[in-house]
Formats: sequence, C-alpha cells, structure tokens
Amino acid sequence: MSDDANERVVADWRERPFSDTERRRETVHHRIRVVAHDGVGVDVQHEVRRETEGAWTTAEVFESRPHGIEKVNLDERWWAA
Repeated sequence: MSDDANERVVADWRERPFSDTERRRETVHHRIRVVAHDGVGVDVQHEVRRETEGAWTTAEVFESRPHGIEKVNLDERWWAA
C-alpha cells in the first residue's frame, strides 16, 4: 500500500463475515484511511473489498472539521452486492 503526503492507511485486516452457505468462504478485506484536506480537516474512511476484486468500496466516512466530527451517511450497503 502506498501512502502519499495527504493520506495514510492506519489499519488493514481481513475477515470472513458471512455465514450463509453461498458466501461462507468469501473473504472481505478492510482498511481505514485518513485523508487530510489542507486547511479544512481530515476524513477517516472505512473501505472494503472482496478478496477477488480490485476496487475499494467506501463503507463509512467520518469528517473531522474545526467545528467537530460528523458521520457521512452513505446510500450504498457494501455487503449487499
């Protein structure tokens, strides 16, 4: 994983969260990224992907700004696909 000056991966793990027979062996890869926005604040992003796919999907985002921390509501459910 490469980090640049404005973003850093701070956690990375894998799990097998599904118990149904069709998806039981699927492994989900998680990571937590912190992205700095100059003069604005930082975003903390929980991203996921299946072991067989290359693209990361955002599961949760928290924005930290001078006025406080707020959770961003996302429309997608990453586990439904």
